[in-house]
Amino acid sequence: MAGCRRRKVQRKLKLPLRRRDVLTRFMVDLGIHYLELLGLDKAMHFLRRNHVPDPVIQRVLRFPEYRRKY
Repeated sequence: MAGCRRRKVQRKLKLPLRRRDVLTRFMVDLGIHYLELLGLDKAMHFLRRNHVPDPVIQRVLRFPEYRRKY
């Protein structure tokens, strides 16, 4: 196998990156909070109004097991 073994080990132990778009990350976190307080419809409306992509809305609101872990 070609490559540096040390680099492979570093990549393996590297933590997954958080979303780089800070505004979208903040809106998604707020949408999750709205989901807990106000329900699915209000949270979905809030996220769509703030231009969060539909696949992200589906993953975050309907399938909590697929949310990213930090």
